[in-house]
Amino acid sequence: MVGAVNDEQALAILYDLALTIGGEVNVAPLMVRTLQRFMYHTGFPVGLWLVEEEGAADGRCRLELAIGDYHLIRRQGESLALPAALVQGGPALFEAGALLAGLALRKPLGVVLRLPVPGQGVILLLGAARPATRLSLPELFSPILERLGRSITLCRSYELEVLHRVEQTAYYDPLTGLPNAILFNNTLHQAVVRARATGRWLALVHLDVDDFRAFNEARGSDLGNRVLVALGQRFGASLQPGELLARIAGDEFMLLLPDLGGWDDVDERIVRTLQTNRTPLEIDGEAVEITFSAGIALLPADSEDGDTLVRHAQMALHQAKQEARGYFRLFDGEQDKRTHARREMLRRLDLAMENKELRLYYQPKVDMPSGRVLGFEALLRWFHPERGMVPPGEFLPVVESSDFIIRLGEWAMREALAQAVSWRRAGLETCISVNIAGRHLQLPDFPERVRHALADVPGARADSLEIEILESSILDDMAHVREVMRACAGMGVRFALDDFGTGYSSLAYLHQLPAATIKIDQFFVRNLFEQREDPAIIQAVVQIAQVFGRELVAEGVEDPEHGMLLVAMGCHIGQGFGIGRPMAAEAVLPWVAGYRARREWTALQGLAWHQGLYELFHLRHEHRQWRERVSARLAERAEAALPAFDACGLSQWLMIAAPGGAPAQVRECFRLLGELAQQARGLEAARQSPAAPATMALLGQMFASSDALLRLLDELGVRLAARAAA
Repeated sequence: MVGAVNDEQALAILYDLALTIGGEVNVAPLMVRTLQRFMYHTGFPVGLWLVEEEGAADGRCRLELAIGDYHLIRRQGESLALPAALVQGGPALFEAGALLAGLALRKPLGVVLRLPVPGQGVILLLGAARPATRLSLPELFSPILERLGRSITLCRSYELEVLHRVEQTAYYDPLTGLPNAILFNNTLHQAVVRARATGRWLALVHLDVDDFRAFNEARGSDLGNRVLVALGQRFGASLQPGELLARIAGDEFMLLLPDLGGWDDVDERIVRTLQTNRTPLEIDGEAVEITFSAGIALLPADSEDGDTLVRHAQMALHQAKQEARGYFRLFDGEQDKRTHARREMLRRLDLAMENKELRLYYQPKVDMPSGRVLGFEALLRWFHPERGMVPPGEFLPVVESSDFIIRLGEWAMREALAQAVSWRRAGLETCISVNIAGRHLQLPDFPERVRHALADVPGARADSLEIEILESSILDDMAHVREVMRACAGMGVRFALDDFGTGYSSLAYLHQLPAATIKIDQFFVRNLFEQREDPAIIQAVVQIAQVFGRELVAEGVEDPEHGMLLVAMGCHIGQGFGIGRPMAAEAVLPWVAGYRARREWTALQGLAWHQGLYELFHLRHEHRQWRERVSARLAERAEAALPAFDACGLSQWLMIAAPGGAPAQVRECFRLLGELAQQARGLEAARQSPAAPATMALLGQMFASSDALLRLLDELGVRLAARAAA
């Protein structure tokens, strides 16, 4: 139910339900149709009808009917021990939470609409969120419940066993027990209406067993029937709430996948179905090799109505049968090409791992004021034998949306641990950070996988491994992530919360999650001098890290001024191209031996933050960029004029914000600014003559003046910070 429902529409809903109830003489179709109509009018994907068992002391209920969840469909007729708050009481819409645990739903559905049917049990409609309507659903449906109870009583009095068998045949396949084509078509059309209303995607998969007629002729129809039953059970085992599997004819099945977010959801779900295609069926102890082909049609990409969707899925299945058995085809040609390219990329990456084409490069993290190297982040690189190094942006997005990311993450942990052992033997004691994807972290046995990785690498120590996770990987199941992190922390493995500030950045995460490190996203660091609000954001994160006792790392430190501003604000640990680029393992030890702290960063250690420092560092940054543009223009030998020298901003800062007690330094800054302006004019004139050596000599003089100016500005910045602390 989308949007507000007015009174006229409410009357139409009640009229529709009254017609449905009055149009049946058998209980099963009455309840199927009624439950379907309730689901249609509420938009809830799962509907149940439960009847309290007579004589049960603990209030157990029998599940009479389930629609929208294959696992609950299979449990029809079972006795369930459900909380009284769930099934007893009047009409109500409430958040069920843990009350639904007894239903063992595969997907969280925490909103329940309880509709008691007088004398005939209770109807439960389950959804993920409350429908957006101003009407009270319990009040809206209350008038119809009494009539439904009387209709059930009348139906039972007229119902005969033969009619019951006809009813079962009308909606369910007698061989497999799955919904048949009639029930599937009814459900499909309702799902199409719901998809249009919500804007979500819907996938229809037409499945057909390959060469089944030949199999029946060779092995007999009895085994063929058991194959269909086993195949239906295997398909059904992977269904989630709201999804539906039906046997529509012979060896053909239809799979309905509603509530999808787009292409990535479709691709992931279809890959799961294909995995079913790769394992033999076990029937009476015999492994039976069987494959199936599939055609997929999507709403809204392919069509806007159910009948066209079915026809498109059939056409895609026919194409799949013609091209190759055991695979699937999307109806959309362009997306089919993209899907094939994605599968080919995953196949090639799998081969790359076997052929050792994948390597880890290591980017250093340092304490900027002291120059101490604190650790390295492991970054994936792919060296293709023909193409050379493949850009990470070309293959990582494909990997991140597939289960291959799990294999890759565990490979990376072992590679990093082995490298840490090798460096330790060479005298470098360090910690390596490995990025772990959300779907990897969410595995129930993730701590055991980490434990095995440590055990598989001789000499590996847990304190040499840090696991970096994104905020988005926490959202699906924060309680699980918290327990995973605690279990790994118990082994000595650290965690870092990566790209902090780009997601929800909830303080609840930092309070509840044992993450030792917060990493400020490079987006904020790189834009420190372009986005005025970014320094304030970083200051806030520095304070948050201090309050929660977390180590803070800034990514994206590209130039000296980035580091100066970060150090001045209290963030001392940095990572980025301005410190060191990602490098091969064999280059790390020489780099560490040669790395020294920058003079600009060391001078600011321990000084108090002052807002005037931001202006100073900003102007310093602009001045250094100006001289780099001049050098680049000269190297290009372009005819265009050199970038103009503008001393206005620095002059204003020296007159207004420069600290007192340093008049000689301020006067020297003004002298150097005048000298630079004169040198810039002389350089522009010299480049018009053929005397290139003279041009380079003037450029060297200009750089010397610029370096002297920068050193003086740094001294003034130290004075300014010291005066603020006094």
